[in-house]
Amino acid sequence: VQMADHITDGGRGNFQPIRSALILRKSTRWHWEKQQTGLTDADLKRHLQQKGTNVAELLENEEKQVQAVQQIVNELSKAGISARVVSLQQLVQFLPDTDLVISAGGDGTFLAAASAISDQTPIIGINTDPIGSEGHLCVGGKTPPKNLIERLVSGNLNWVQRSRIRVTVSEKNSSAQKVTNLALNEVFIGEDEAAKVFTYNISIDDSQTVKQKSSGLIVSTGTGSTSWYLGMNRIDESTTTSVFEALQSLGIDVPINRNLVEKVVATTATRGFARKICLESRCTNGHLVLDGSTKIPFPRGSTAVIEINLEDALKTVIV
Repeated sequence: VQMADHITDGGRGNFQPIRSALILRKSTRWHWEKQQTGLTDADLKRHLQQKGTNVAELLENEEKQVQAVQQIVNELSKAGISARVVSLQQLVQFLPDTDLVISAGGDGTFLAAASAISDQTPIIGINTDPIGSEGHLCVGGKTPPKNLIERLVSGNLNWVQRSRIRVTVSEKNSSAQKVTNLALNEVFIGEDEAAKVFTYNISIDDSQTVKQKSSGLIVSTGTGSTSWYLGMNRIDESTTTSVFEALQSLGIDVPINRNLVEKVVATTATRGFARKICLESRCTNGHLVLDGSTKIPFPRGSTAVIEINLEDALKTVIV
């Protein structure tokens, strides 16, 4: 299901001067291993070499990332903008006192940074890993403009508001507070074990509730429509051709199979657009996964309201 989206052009005016920025850097494999193990550089090298890891490649990627982030910091400093490189936890902590968030990495880093923003703090994604990431959500994709910071300071950037999905989960007979999160790309709802059937009650745009069984449900925004949602719904041309050939070999009229068209069959739409979706879990060990990272338990009897509100939009840049 794709949510009815609102991506509005924020224009170039009415933008507050930028005095401070938080930079969330991409977590390279070396950076992640060091955080997980707590080892010194020398000990970590030995540890990874024993596992057969190409340490030289990891260090090269880490050095490229460090240099790219330092270049961003230097450019911001030249423009009179104070910058701090932070972890995701620190981003949440310092966010109320900053004017701008910059994600230095690929789309995954951008999504992580966006997950920490619940207000109108603007965010810019700079692709520091053009080989490993397409950077669809980053400025310029694989080729970030060199004069980005200059354009930022001069107010010569095009700002847009990207719709996000608000997810509110409530557990049955629980005094715990409702859990509310935002997703920029998509929300997946299904069983924790992929092989199990996901059973749920669903109501779309306040329509009558119906019971469904499936391998899972994906709810996407317009931004996420070029990501997982696109791959899931794409039909390859060669596949279509082979289906037509198989039908023709059976003597079936390919353009219009009148017997099937004229037959009345009660079906439920497998995809479509919506503004609000209400779900009730009827599964064993369900979860909601937001943007491939944030995981929320969805046990039997729990309810989830999935909707788009204009005030939840994410302010970002297009060039």
